[in-house]
Amino acid sequence: MSAKVSVIPETVERVKGDHWKNANGTAFVNPWLSFKPISAKDLASGMRKDDPILKKAKQVIPHVIPTFGQDLSPAQIRSTWLGHACVLIEMPTIGEKSSRGVRVLFDPVLGEGMAFLGLGPKRESTSPCNIKDIPQIDAIAISHNHYDHLDLPTLTELFAVQKSQYGAEPLLFLPLNNWRTVSGLGVARERVIEMDWWEERTIVVEGVGSTKIICTPAQHASARTPFDKDKSLWSSWALKDEAGASVWFGGDTGYCTMHIDSHSLDDLPKGGVCPAFKEIGERLGPFTLGLIPIGAYDPRIAMSPLHAAPIDSVRMYTDTKCQNAVAIHWGTFRMTPEDFDEPPRFLEDAKKKVGLQDESFQVCAIGESRGFSV
Repeated sequence: MSAKVSVIPETVERVKGDHWKNANGTAFVNPWLSFKPISAKDLASGMRKDDPILKKAKQVIPHVIPTFGQDLSPAQIRSTWLGHACVLIEMPTIGEKSSRGVRVLFDPVLGEGMAFLGLGPKRESTSPCNIKDIPQIDAIAISHNHYDHLDLPTLTELFAVQKSQYGAEPLLFLPLNNWRTVSGLGVARERVIEMDWWEERTIVVEGVGSTKIICTPAQHASARTPFDKDKSLWSSWALKDEAGASVWFGGDTGYCTMHIDSHSLDDLPKGGVCPAFKEIGERLGPFTLGLIPIGAYDPRIAMSPLHAAPIDSVRMYTDTKCQNAVAIHWGTFRMTPEDFDEPPRFLEDAKKKVGLQDESFQVCAIGESRGFSV
């Protein structure tokens, strides 16, 4: 069953945004005072340290074999976290004749996650499933082209297996100027859709239903090599269906730029917080579910422009008007010095600081599915 995508009407012209660095949409910037570029010195200060937890990461980070929500109510949004930022979302089943909901897979990385020339973090916790175990998906959406979010080996196998098992390849949604990275996959160009912030499409699946997908802002960066920094756009994503179910996928994003290594609400960032998240909430919220990053944040003075710490994540939750959330972007790749299992503990503290109920922002085992009622 092949997913079909609608197109932007020809009367709608793509307009150069503040985040475009040139007139062609082939170089990009973060247009907010909340962002400060990371220097080489900052990056050096964020290098990994020895962590005894890494030696037993497969035991420390809980894993379960995915059921992909088959034991949950089909009337719910079903979310399955597969590690790092990889999440399979199944929107609610609509109508008696539908056997399932529209399925969207975000940032699939199920391999080792090697970076340029083999440099970069390797997967420290086990992938919870094989690619052949993933059910039929209708679309893949990718936040940006860093290797821990856009993994060509995973995508290559995923497209091949989906076509072999289900007779159709999923749609592939990317932020602007990312086609150049995936052009060698052999996927038909018309099934790869590049989008700018605030653009939207509708995923229509015959016999299943439809879901709107919106490309939303994020505070981050892009690069596959030392020579293509910020030449491709980065984003978050939103899903909204006709029955009112909605999901916001944060992907990989910072929230502010801290001038000291602090996780306190009392230490205000000099440039303020990124205004994009409140804009997302005002324009598209409330969201039934948020998929919000919580890891890879130390040292704050270096990493805060690009990666949210839990104290940022809970404020993103509020800004985007999420009603529930699942924590992502932790416990899979070791990229920064904090203890591998620290982010969930810091999230519990952050929730208390801002008065969030325990069950509203959840932490899952890798491979676990959760259901969220609309």
